[in-house]
Amino acid sequence: YKQWAGKGQIGRKWYSGSDNNLTYSLLIDINELLAKDQFRFNMIISLGLRDWIASIVDEFYENGEFCKIKWPNDIYVKNKKLAGILIQNSLSDKYISKSIVGVGVNVNETEFPEDLPNPISLQQIADKRFDLKTLFANMISQLEDRFRFYDQLNFDQLKKQYVDKMYLLNKKETFTLSENNQDFEGEIVGVNDDGMLRIKQKERMSEFNFREIRYKVK
Repeated sequence: YKQWAGKGQIGRKWYSGSDNNLTYSLLIDINELLAKDQFRFNMIISLGLRDWIASIVDEFYENGEFCKIKWPNDIYVKNKKLAGILIQNSLSDKYISKSIVGVGVNVNETEFPEDLPNPISLQQIADKRFDLKTLFANMISQLEDRFRFYDQLNFDQLKKQYVDKMYLLNKKETFTLSENNQDFEGEIVGVNDDGMLRIKQKERMSEFNFREIRYKVK
């Protein structure tokens, strides 16, 4: 459950204090998943990790349901980042043959570098330390359950589950265009079938690929 030199999106490093967090990579063999359908795999991983984290943290919040997926695959609790995922796929012809899934979960961390904008850990939420080995086993079990039953859902059903758990869904927020750092207001309404983020701006609907847009840090 410890990974050295963990990476985040766009080459960023994942901070992990010594033996305080879960940072690991999984090598997953995939059968007959078309490369054009790779967002399906992203949704399965994201939902599996979100469901596992929600089973731990929701009891500490009145009314629960504060654990969400920040598109495309970070896990947020309220407005703070608790976990992140990096997926790197290997292709064979037009299919994904295998995938390396890197996961980082803040568990027993209580002090973070100042340049991390909004981190939080399970210990900070629950006010107790967690056993990493037990957490790791439970997490793997949750992901296995997701993969065991994923083919019983069609794409639209899976996408609905993902969209229902999206961070800031149907809320007016400020975003930044990466190409020119221009801010704009919009409302996240979901994703398209390719995994692009759909944002409604007044009467206009826009779609964005990863890295084309940034959320304004709260």
